[in-house]
Amino acid sequence: MNNTRDEPTGADLAAIEAEWPQIAAERDLVDAECRLFADPADALAKRAHRRAVNALLHLMVQQRNHDAAQAAPVYLLTNFGPADPAEAA
Repeated sequence: MNNTRDEPTGADLAAIEAEWPQIAAERDLVDAECRLFADPADALAKRAHRRAVNALLHLMVQQRNHDAAQAAPVYLLTNFGPADPAEAA
């Protein structure tokens, strides 16, 4: 029996849709890198590359902040010893 799917599920499509801004930003970066590689002296290619890098970094920071906001709270322990020196004895 063949268990492979020919078509993506609704969940697959939703995941792709959610990742689309990053996919587009990475595509723009590759396009800018190609332009820069073709003519390293081209000022417009340098500017396009800088903008693509900044856009991708901005998107990654937004995603990281969103993921951090969705995560469970983190509690830090700052004092690992006993509260009172007499308790240590």
